[in-house]
Amino acid sequence: MKPFDYYLKNGEVKKASVDSALSESLIKDMKDRISKVDLLDINIFPKIIYENVYDALRAFCDAVLAAKGFKSYSHSASIAYLDKFGFDVVFVGEFDQFRYKRNSSKYYGHNVSVGDAKAIKEFFKENEEKINEVIGGL
Repeated sequence: MKPFDYYLKNGEVKKASVDSALSESLIKDMKDRISKVDLLDINIFPKIIYENVYDALRAFCDAVLAAKGFKSYSHSASIAYLDKFGFDVVFVGEFDQFRYKRNSSKYYGHNVSVGDAKAIKEFFKENEEKINEVIGGL
């Protein structure tokens, strides 16, 4: 994955005004999506669960960007920005793989398995404490 500055220089991210209201709304959306995921049967709705957890993670990224005065037009750029908050290359790489899988499913009709849905849920749970630390510092 390319560094965040690459996306900024290429116009895939724009400097904007800090938007605390948007940031707060996106954080609320993230929390709402995550809380509702557990209401669904993973064996029946793996794709919906996968996409909702991914969208929750993406909302987190965009909340951080809005709080810091950026607007991203690229999922990759949003993910890359997290390295500025102490998320390591393993986290960023795994998140990017989830992005790729989600795009393959959403735009090209590829299957999302129960295992895929379990993996992204576990990824969120493993990183939830760090995500909440970042949110608390916004």
